[in-house]
Amino acid sequence: MNYLRGDKETISKINEITEGYEIFITPLTLCELFRGAYLSEDSEIKVRLIKEFTDSFILLEFNEKVCIEYGKEYAKLSKIGKITENIDLMIACFVKVNNLVLVTRNKKHFENSGVKIEVW
Repeated sequence: MNYLRGDKETISKINEITEGYEIFITPLTLCELFRGAYLSEDSEIKVRLIKEFTDSFILLEFNEKVCIEYGKEYAKLSKIGKITENIDLMIACFVKVNNLVLVTRNKKHFENSGVKIEVW
């Protein structure tokens, strides 16, 4: 994640939104962050940074609504030949079910999902 890599623009934007908005994170996104941390050479430091970074975030619930939305979206995209990576599609379903905006640098991963996206 660019924030953890010290990207000044990302740090500035996150600091800006944490002052007036709630920030949500999916369990899948958190898994991806920890996977990357444990694969790094300085994993203890990375894990600590992730915990500090996400401490004030609200962890979204992996519930039946998300699962149902995933099933519907997967079937719809499969039928039109626009397969999306499973994890990205699940993340999009969390966003859709909770009526949130997805912040990403990988717009292409989510362009068929129908969710509101901000790229930064």
